[in-house]
Amino acid sequence: MVAGQPRKSMIVNCFQTCDELRLTACDYESAVEATRNPDVNTWVDVQGFQTNELIELLDQLEVKDLARWLCLKARDRPGFYPLKTLIFMVIPLQSALGDFHEVEYMALLCRKNLLLTLHNTRLTRIQRITASQDQIDWLPNGSIAGVVSAIMIVLSTGFLQHLAELRNAIMDLEGRMDREPHSVDMSEISDNRSKLLTLEATVSGQLPSLQALMATDRPFFNLETTREYLFCALANVQAAEKSLHWLEGRIDVIRSLFDMHAQEKMNHRIGRLTILSAIFMPMTLLAGIWGMNFEFMPELKIPFAYPIALGCMGLIGAGMYFFFHRRGWFG
Repeated sequence: MVAGQPRKSMIVNCFQTCDELRLTACDYESAVEATRNPDVNTWVDVQGFQTNELIELLDQLEVKDLARWLCLKARDRPGFYPLKTLIFMVIPLQSALGDFHEVEYMALLCRKNLLLTLHNTRLTRIQRITASQDQIDWLPNGSIAGVVSAIMIVLSTGFLQHLAELRNAIMDLEGRMDREPHSVDMSEISDNRSKLLTLEATVSGQLPSLQALMATDRPFFNLETTREYLFCALANVQAAEKSLHWLEGRIDVIRSLFDMHAQEKMNHRIGRLTILSAIFMPMTLLAGIWGMNFEFMPELKIPFAYPIALGCMGLIGAGMYFFFHRRGWFG
């Protein structure tokens, strides 16, 4: 992969397509020059840019008017924007930095011989398309529509992979909830739910754009040989959406089981406290009676009244404890 950097903070990767279903890496200057040749299809992938850097790049690629405004202002607003001479769409993605609780965005600008992709962080899945050993498998043809189709199907398979990992985690959590409910912490449930909501947001955000892309009739975006790829990507995204709804239901079940277990533990503790209160209640009554300050109390004249009183209290407490224990109230 060859990278050019019009500015230090921006990473630009440029490719040209050929008839052999290959993406040929090229430097940035050659890519800009190739965009003026209608017979050459060019993909410019831009990562980690400042606004002034993006403005300069758009000037060099001759991106003007509404398309320019969309690249500057709408690159974090998911949607499909069909213009007269080009297509602009923004799709949500899961963070590529290992934090699956955050949603990022990638903007795609398509015109006759140029695909411009804009994103903030490195997208490892997109880079799989540019790997020399994978290009023939991913690319249906060398057109701009072919590259976009490859991007969408790679992203859709990524959804299925994340979905499988999330499904395994949730099913393992539900199994532990059945076998060892005390080993499940609320933070685990919340973490998996957060990952599920993030994945659901990215899937539901990509689905309308993918459906609109399949229905487009722009002459420069030829779908004859790429429709099958887009249809597979659409099927993957729709399958992921259905599975996410099912997993959301499993998360709700786990949450209900956790709440029931927590309530059961609370009731058990309250029950024990109630039993202890019942055991000490007779002793408290006797202590209250014998603690009254009357002049004539016959027990005060008994030589061993104090140890006898303590012994009675102990026998009453032990008797009530064994009674409740045999009835299973301490189980």
